[in-house]
Amino acid sequence: MPSNFHRSSFAIARAATALWLVGSSLFAQQQAWDRAAIDGFVTAQRQRTLDAAAQKGLPLPADFVAWVDLDPLRQRAVYGCRKDPLPVLLGLRSLEIELGEPLVRQDYPQLALAFAMQGSYRVPSKKASGWNDGDDGGPGERPLPDVSPRQPATLVIPGDPRVPVDTKAKDRALDVDDHVINFLEDHAPIEVEVTQKELPPLEYDDKGVAKPRGKAVAVTKKVARPLVGADVIADPALQLEFNQYMAGHGHADVKLECGDHVVHWKSSEAVHDKAQRERIAAAHELFHRAYRNKGRMPAERDRAPSQAESFLWFVRNDREPLNLAQQQALKTARFPLSAPWPLLLMLVADDQPLREREDIWRQFRDDAVFRTYGEYIGGIAQQFDMQSARRVSPYAFSYGSIQMMWKDGGVCGTMGNIGARTYRIAGVPSSTAGQPGHCAIVRMEYEPKDGSYRCVGGQYATGGDEVTTVHAGWNFDDDGGRRPMVFWQTVARGVSRDVGGFVDGLVLRRMWDAASPEVKAAGGEAFARAALQRDPFALAAVLGAIDAAPSAAQALVIGEVFAEVVPDGKELQLYRDTVRDLVHARVLALPAPQGKTAALELARRLEHDGCENAALLARTWRGIGGDAEFTQRCVAAVQRYVASPERTADKRASAEFARLVQGFEHAVKGKGQRRDWAATMLDAFAGHEALRVRKKVSLDPAVAALCKTAGREPPQVSK
Repeated sequence: MPSNFHRSSFAIARAATALWLVGSSLFAQQQAWDRAAIDGFVTAQRQRTLDAAAQKGLPLPADFVAWVDLDPLRQRAVYGCRKDPLPVLLGLRSLEIELGEPLVRQDYPQLALAFAMQGSYRVPSKKASGWNDGDDGGPGERPLPDVSPRQPATLVIPGDPRVPVDTKAKDRALDVDDHVINFLEDHAPIEVEVTQKELPPLEYDDKGVAKPRGKAVAVTKKVARPLVGADVIADPALQLEFNQYMAGHGHADVKLECGDHVVHWKSSEAVHDKAQRERIAAAHELFHRAYRNKGRMPAERDRAPSQAESFLWFVRNDREPLNLAQQQALKTARFPLSAPWPLLLMLVADDQPLREREDIWRQFRDDAVFRTYGEYIGGIAQQFDMQSARRVSPYAFSYGSIQMMWKDGGVCGTMGNIGARTYRIAGVPSSTAGQPGHCAIVRMEYEPKDGSYRCVGGQYATGGDEVTTVHAGWNFDDDGGRRPMVFWQTVARGVSRDVGGFVDGLVLRRMWDAASPEVKAAGGEAFARAALQRDPFALAAVLGAIDAAPSAAQALVIGEVFAEVVPDGKELQLYRDTVRDLVHARVLALPAPQGKTAALELARRLEHDGCENAALLARTWRGIGGDAEFTQRCVAAVQRYVASPERTADKRASAEFARLVQGFEHAVKGKGQRRDWAATMLDAFAGHEALRVRKKVSLDPAVAALCKTAGREPPQVSK
């Protein structure tokens, strides 16, 4: 239930928890987590890493090792932030070999460190994925970075890879693809309707002086253009003409039956007829294959750039000053490549091919064009084959490119990718992010006035930060994976507050990972306190302590330490709630305290915390008095909810409570029992079924869910 509905005294809860710990071995094992311990750990890791490099015969110049050691913060980052620091150290040296000492050591050391750190998690790919917004840090073979002598890297932007094939060659037999292309390219141009922006005509005053010209307006007109595959897929007359042409050239087996504008240039409806969809998909493949084989489209997507190539590309752009038009188009301060490395990880993970990036960058550089959204096309976007068929035509870029997304359109996933990729092309760390039924974007933001950083969201639709999960891998726990938005916000806040403290928090987490089971079983409180005192946003360390808690009591103690150290306030409420929920999830994963007294103490603590873990609450309440206690407390929760001012102040409160109620429902076994339980809850809602928020009246979402379970018609609420 929302945290402000009811809270008992923190002191009482703390005392109750302390009683649980009497006789435990919490303080039996001691380990230091201070500055000396951190430095000692890093020193040991450094020696192990250098020894490993030597054993593998990997050359590391003494001046390079000395440069890493020269800055204590850099040394802790290289040797202390990963379980195995060797890939980080070698990655840094590999970049230095290809880019030269000035770029790596003097001009862009944080960017280099970000590439080395990110590269230590990624599995190299021979082909571009165009930024795989999936989880970094997953399983896979990761070859160590190359530290052998080699030629410096150079920035070369590939040209258009298409090499048009003569489809009317006299020295060979023409194939199916030749005839497909010839039909399209020999056909008379067709007339299509297009909408484009044009400036109004000039007007002159009596003296012949031109008046100020108005803004560009959308003008729809018909223009002639060459025939493309999508036109044939849309038009039955063209399909018949195509079939006859192919039969006349010895390919009677090639026939198109795509229907009358079932899929066309402006389609938005999905195709539900399976047979028809298969015919259209085959037609798309026919044209797409011909375009690729005959050099009208690239045969495959451009390769992903190497880290050195990507580094050079970002640096070249960074050294070009932005003019006023570009700054206005960007709508945010330029993100500095001198920012601390944790903030740059989203940026350096980008593997979009350089030719694709360059095309977008030139539009931004030359014309201040910064498009973070495309054409929203509706349900057909859920069918990639149909979406592709609707506009298949010659094109310089492959599927998966941002350019193809602009051409073909899409829904939220496409829009999120356009936005995140475009920001990264402009040098802003960004990623797509998931929301319930929606794809959004997140990005890092720089505030020049005070040098601080934030992680902010965009293109939100179904909620705020609290329901947003970032697709970029959050690797600070050394495991990686998609994590909620607040995880990335702690990175921005921690670095803004004190980058040294943030890095120390990561080193402490690695120390914790390396600690003995006895230390982890007994020292969670001391470890969590030490990490949070260095950095209140040391979430990776807090996660380690929570996950290792051997009992519900000790998990709750870690939650207490967090609540003591992290400042209260609206700005950090999501962070506090997230850690609270993680603690409660750990408590649920552990055996329940035995006996009614222990269950009562736990219930009081959960109430104090504002627990929203329905499964944990249900288990605890049943531990006090069985199903009767569970139902009674559910009714009490409804009563507090309907009396709370939060209910009518913000729709999020009602959405949260509806989720809690549904969680309680899942804890009731049996369809009949759930129906009876829902009826009891509806009785508790009697007279409060309507939800009035900011003069808008609607049915409370919890009531709607309960009515469905109880088999009742939802009550009508007056507007």
